[in-house]
Amino acid sequence: MKPPAAFPGYRPRRLRRTPLLRELVRETRLSPRQLVAPLFVTWGSRRREPIPSMPGVYRLSISEAATEGKELMKRGIGAILLFGIPA
Repeated sequence: MKPPAAFPGYRPRRLRRTPLLRELVRETRLSPRQLVAPLFVTWGSRRREPIPSMPGVYRLSISEAATEGKELMKRGIGAILLFGIPA
């Protein structure tokens, strides 16, 4: 009796020939540009209130959110999602 052949029997290497092709077909690449940072915004100015249920996360006033957004942009974060508190 013949042992079963390993799957797949034929493995084409055409997509892994050069470093450029390998880079092109790589499955998972994660960079800061692909991330979205949530910012929680509240009324007032120069306010930074901790959110008890999320340690290390704050509700920011508009001026603080603008400052935080600039810092995130410098770090290469791709987008910001704003969450506000309804009146």
